[in-house]
Amino acid sequence: MIWAGNSVFLLPMSVLSRYFSPSDLEEIKSAVGEAESKTSAEIVPFFAESSHHYREWAWFGAFLTGGLTGISFYTAQKTYGLVWGNESMFAVLSVWAGAILGLGLFAFFPKLRILLVPKNSKQYFVELRTKEAFLEEEVFRTKNRTGILIYISLFEHIVRVYPDKEIARVVPKSEWNEAVRLIIEGMKSGKKKEGIVSSILFCGDLLKKYNIHVEKDDKNEISNEIRDGGKLM
Repeated sequence: MIWAGNSVFLLPMSVLSRYFSPSDLEEIKSAVGEAESKTSAEIVPFFAESSHHYREWAWFGAFLTGGLTGISFYTAQKTYGLVWGNESMFAVLSVWAGAILGLGLFAFFPKLRILLVPKNSKQYFVELRTKEAFLEEEVFRTKNRTGILIYISLFEHIVRVYPDKEIARVVPKSEWNEAVRLIIEGMKSGKKKEGIVSSILFCGDLLKKYNIHVEKDDKNEISNEIRDGGKLM
């Protein structure tokens, strides 16, 4: 679902501080603790400003602007006769000028570049980065393989819930849609913190519903700190 360095760091880092206040982050961290008090699972919220740099699409932008400039020049020349002499040379120059301008614009302005990226490409890179984050944060290192990664890619506006194999075996994949929806609705309405907190608490209730109970010797196997995935753009 979508709401319209490669190193991974713990707080405090720039990405989270730009999107959330310290009190917001503390509330999200507290929600992790509250949700985990109902279950033996470990919940890991992970925020990425982006899941890919998408710089390769700058070349596509250059192709588009070059083509548009060339067509515009050709049309204007035929209509108004803008230049005398070697029209072909001027047409080629106009294509190159447009391509260079487009390359610069799409290379230096990520928000413009992302407009060129198709939905399925963004989803592919988010899925890939979600799996990388799961491994980097070692969410799999729980006694009973009951870790969950909540991955939020801010630039792409995409959320993924990625459970470890024991939880995936018990909880149907469709059940996580509500956890995703709560975050997306919070982002859309300007209530980012509230949506994330609600989603984390929902995960705790869902795991309890599917009998992922707290065990007698249960301990906090993964830190409740919110992960900051840094910036790739």
